[in-house]
Amino acid sequence: MTQRPKKRMAYHVRSVSLPCESHPFMANLKEKINVVGSWVAGADASLASIEAGLSHIELLLSAVSEFLNLSETKSVLQHAATSTECLLESFLYLVDSHGSMQSEMVAMKQHHFEVQSALRRHDSALIASSLKSQRRIEKELSHLATNLRATTKFLNLNLSSDASEAEIVDVLKEAIGTTSAASMVLLNRVVAVMVAASTAVASLTSCTVRPFKMRSCNGEKEMVIHEKFEELEGCIEMVERGTESVLRNLVNSRVLLLNIQSGLL
Repeated sequence: MTQRPKKRMAYHVRSVSLPCESHPFMANLKEKINVVGSWVAGADASLASIEAGLSHIELLLSAVSEFLNLSETKSVLQHAATSTECLLESFLYLVDSHGSMQSEMVAMKQHHFEVQSALRRHDSALIASSLKSQRRIEKELSHLATNLRATTKFLNLNLSSDASEAEIVDVLKEAIGTTSAASMVLLNRVVAVMVAASTAVASLTSCTVRPFKMRSCNGEKEMVIHEKFEELEGCIEMVERGTESVLRNLVNSRVLLLNIQSGLL
């Protein structure tokens, strides 16, 4: 008889300290993870899909920040040094990747304008040079997408047997893994838009360097290029703007973790 009250009290203490699935912030975070996961499964290279992906990632990271600001989360992570360090490393990979993506978008914008200028002037040498630079950026982004897999290298580790720590760390690991997967898909879809534009320009190059053939072969192709250019411009502006917001959220989450680790929060 004397043991029963202790068991009830132990359960009561655990339920207060642990932000279980019924906690609104835990539920919100899991919901955002599921939304991003659904986008990953059905994403295509349309601008609407890319924009939706950026928006979903941003909302997921906002939910992560809210979750990290919970006093229960802070309390658990302050006593989970190894887990917190692994989460910090994973966030660092994401910060670096999105920072590189943002830089490549700036460079891509410049080369895109160069190609447009070269086409107007029928400058085949500049077209070839600009396309070469654009393809280098396409390769860099594809390489960046592949490297994002490194973000998840710590996420399969079972770092704690403590129930409260495991539940909190697991949902944060899931959020990071989902963000990484979505970022990889996003990069590949952006590259697809770039490749479509550069391929359209390359198909016109042989006509451009021979002006006397332009009237016979450029009409329909120029229309295609115009459409691809508009799509690429929209994509660059959207990704540049969206990545800035995503990057800000990633940095904010990592700063929160660092402050939790150091006991400042």
